[in-house]
Amino acid sequence: MDTILQQKGNAHDRSRTILIVEDAQIYRELLCAYLHQDPRYTYTILQAETGAQGLQQYQIDRPDAILLDYLLPDMNGLEFLHALQEQIAQPDLPVVMLTSYQDENLAIQAVASGAQQYLCKSSLTTENLRLSLHNAIKQGELLRQVAELQAQNDRQLAVLHQQEEQLRLALASARMGIWDWNLLTGKIEWNREQEELFGLLPGSFDGNAETFARYIHPEDRPLVLQFVGKMIEERAILCHQFRIIWADGSIHWIETRGEVHFEAGQAYRTIGTALNIDERQQAQQMLQDRLEQQRLVMDLTGRIRRSLDLSEILQTTVDEVRQFLQTDRVIVYEFSPDWTGTVIVESVGAGWRAILNTQIYVTCIESYLGDFQQGCAVACADICNMDVAEWYLQLLESLQIRANLLVPIFKGDELWGLLVAHNCSAPRPWQTSEIDLVKQLASQVSIAIQQADLFTQAQIELTQRKQAEMTLQLLNAELAQRQAVEELKDEFIGIVSHELRTPLTSMRGSLGILAMGLMDDEPAQMKQMIQIAAVETERLVRMVNDILDLEKLNADRTPLEREWCDAAALIQQAIDIMSSSADAARVRLELDCPSAQIWVAPDRIVQIFTNLLCNAIKFSHPDGVVSIVAKIAAPDENGSTQLANSPSPQIYFTVEDRGRGIPPHKLETIFDRFQQVDSSDARDKGGTGLGLAICKSIVLQHQGRIWVESIWGQGSTFFVTLP
Repeated sequence: MDTILQQKGNAHDRSRTILIVEDAQIYRELLCAYLHQDPRYTYTILQAETGAQGLQQYQIDRPDAILLDYLLPDMNGLEFLHALQEQIAQPDLPVVMLTSYQDENLAIQAVASGAQQYLCKSSLTTENLRLSLHNAIKQGELLRQVAELQAQNDRQLAVLHQQEEQLRLALASARMGIWDWNLLTGKIEWNREQEELFGLLPGSFDGNAETFARYIHPEDRPLVLQFVGKMIEERAILCHQFRIIWADGSIHWIETRGEVHFEAGQAYRTIGTALNIDERQQAQQMLQDRLEQQRLVMDLTGRIRRSLDLSEILQTTVDEVRQFLQTDRVIVYEFSPDWTGTVIVESVGAGWRAILNTQIYVTCIESYLGDFQQGCAVACADICNMDVAEWYLQLLESLQIRANLLVPIFKGDELWGLLVAHNCSAPRPWQTSEIDLVKQLASQVSIAIQQADLFTQAQIELTQRKQAEMTLQLLNAELAQRQAVEELKDEFIGIVSHELRTPLTSMRGSLGILAMGLMDDEPAQMKQMIQIAAVETERLVRMVNDILDLEKLNADRTPLEREWCDAAALIQQAIDIMSSSADAARVRLELDCPSAQIWVAPDRIVQIFTNLLCNAIKFSHPDGVVSIVAKIAAPDENGSTQLANSPSPQIYFTVEDRGRGIPPHKLETIFDRFQQVDSSDARDKGGTGLGLAICKSIVLQHQGRIWVESIWGQGSTFFVTLP
């Protein structure tokens, strides 16, 4: 899918205060025991034996929720609820009603009186008690959040005009565009910021009025011309707002101020400033959208409070979502245990296919189950851009789907189904505000499902997922990734600083001695100093070339100039290059390579084996042996390489040394940038850790493979296959 939006939970306080109003001590102790069995929260428990004590305790401590026995010595539960409503002045109370017998009428009266949940003591368990308390608290929090958002919006509306005035006053110090329009020649000059406001690269505006006009939105173009005429007529500084269209098709709002300059009574020049006001326009639109979203959420919340009819709630949800999104179809899709599913509710526009009661099994959806179970929404702006199987695209086309938005619906912590929006007429990029709204409504649907389930399936325990632990794992993984990036950066700085400092020190010393004239009478020593500087210069050049080569190869900026070459000749070139290094390290190079024609970039292949031989020599023991073997090979059914006659043969190389080897935990990362077996290698052995990364890039560009096998302490064997 185009976009996967992660819904991450924040770390909340895991402690709760619960007031138990129950005259029977045995039930108070039982409820306390059940609560202390819940590992998710730490509970502070307050107790009251009568209704009056409970009301007084609530006024003092303001607990998160109340467990209320229906029969109390001084009043019943309904009377308690009425008294509590008068005391705290809110209709919805964080109360779970407890009774000793099943009575549906009593349950309805309790909910109507403000209780959030209703439980029978005979079917009481740790899980349904925890779930009821959780729902009661969360529903109360939701109502408070809605009220806070409404108050916030009222405040925002009150200060909107004040913010606009402040924005105008801040123009003098803001980053703004400046334009200078010569009315006699028609040429326009823009500063750098003005070009950026129009989505142009610095210096790319040609100064033509026709070019400027093309960027103005067609509907606003006449008004801009009128604005210029009005400036000339009134000879005053005027302000105007209009839309422009960037080269990528995006629309932006510009506010410009300008004035006309006259000479001998004739207007010859207009000068002004421009400022991007996208955020202001978006804020106004977002405010309107937020108010509409809050209306929908509050309306659905009220329906859930007033009704236990799940089908009515679901139908209202899809109708409201389709109307708000102005889309073609909205459905509720319920999962079966085998992850097939059925469309159980639908709202569809005229002219589009109805798919109510259609059973669908899509393996592509199954691949997103992990994302759905973590609360993620999946959005696709255009199915034609999806990287999926052809049969799946045909299925979506048969359902007349061009763009879709899928949001998970939970029953407790269990994935129950999806709330899905279909745009059938054309592609559609789903906005963040739209996705947030559907998520909020899906949360309300989840509450409705749980509420209905409590009354119809009171004996069934819901399976709960540990969402907090999953979120913590994601955060820990992200933290570990960031730490790894920081370690890689530190490693790179250490390696490069060492690789720069070492040759520069040698060069500085040699050239300093020559500059002081200490070697003027000793030509042989002078030559040696010059040779040291030259060698270290080559070392610096190799390091810089390695970095540049890797960047070019990874960015595909260096095309491969391929030709038919003899494999044995290329390997011999690499051996010739490294022979002096091998002699200096007292390492013997052995070659066993048949003559074979390969279609490659010869310089790059020589570079591969020069790097591999350099590493093998560097980490070999004195009097050691480095062997290079090449064979004609073909891949078997499992993807490994073995000797065989094949219509598409490969050349199969091995570079083997008997040095110290590579630890197992480094085998997967040794081909990454700046990776070395030990950070001390950069100091003791030299090198930047780029050689193997370059080898990997070259091999991949040749459609080949490269890997390593190693036993720590016994040596390493690098494998390369090329077509």
